[in-house]
Amino acid sequence: MKTILVATDFSAPANNAVQYAAHIAKETGADLVLFNVFKLNIHASNAIASNSTVNTLVQKNEEVLEKMAVELEKEFGIKVGWVLRQNETIPDLRDYVNSNFPDLVVMGIQSNLPEYKLFGNTTTAAIKLMLFPLLVVPNDIQYTGINRIMYACESSYLKEDCGLGVLKEFVWNFKAELEVFHVHTSDNEKESSAQLEQLMDKLLKDVGHTYCYVSNPRVGDGIQEGLEQFPADLLVMIPHKLGFFEGLFKGSNTNQMTVKTRVPLLVIPNDKAC
Repeated sequence: MKTILVATDFSAPANNAVQYAAHIAKETGADLVLFNVFKLNIHASNAIASNSTVNTLVQKNEEVLEKMAVELEKEFGIKVGWVLRQNETIPDLRDYVNSNFPDLVVMGIQSNLPEYKLFGNTTTAAIKLMLFPLLVVPNDIQYTGINRIMYACESSYLKEDCGLGVLKEFVWNFKAELEVFHVHTSDNEKESSAQLEQLMDKLLKDVGHTYCYVSNPRVGDGIQEGLEQFPADLLVMIPHKLGFFEGLFKGSNTNQMTVKTRVPLLVIPNDKAC
């Protein structure tokens, strides 16, 4: 892992995500990039702010980013840069990632808020891009190490030549214990456990791992149950490319987890996993 980008709007959840990302950068020897998108507040927009006013506000954000970078470099002994854009967070993030190719993007989230379940937010919108590995850090979870990783696996859409490179890199870098977890949503599905293990043993032949299964008609509830049995420091999911984000309650299991999980969630695009 060479470069980690962490998005920040200087809010409390974002500041917590910055600290979490800095710890990962220190552990992996990666550079850290602070990514901020400058937006005029509604009052300034309505007043058609002058160029001098906009420049002043931009300069203020630049000063905050520079101060954060210097403090993080001193605290963690890592190289920290920063990027300031002026548009919309998701389009700017997509454009930056497409041209700079960070290995990991980190974002914070204020978890368990009903309005996020109903309307979504910037973090869940970033997941829908499915362009880069995205680590979602709940606002009240501080970094204490990554010793146990639970991969919530749905093997039906994984290719047999898939390398699971990002997942393996986390296991190797943190010398973590890996559990491959699967939710049986029907009794018929239990018969496929042997096939799942055969495939995962092949894909994870160079990584130690164990298996665990839970029966639950709702995948999200099953994952919560699995986390109670295996208190992981990191939950990993690899979503489907198509049809996976049709709705928070009827569609995306990954999207549900971003607002319900109390552990950091690593979402790896299917093409990045293979």
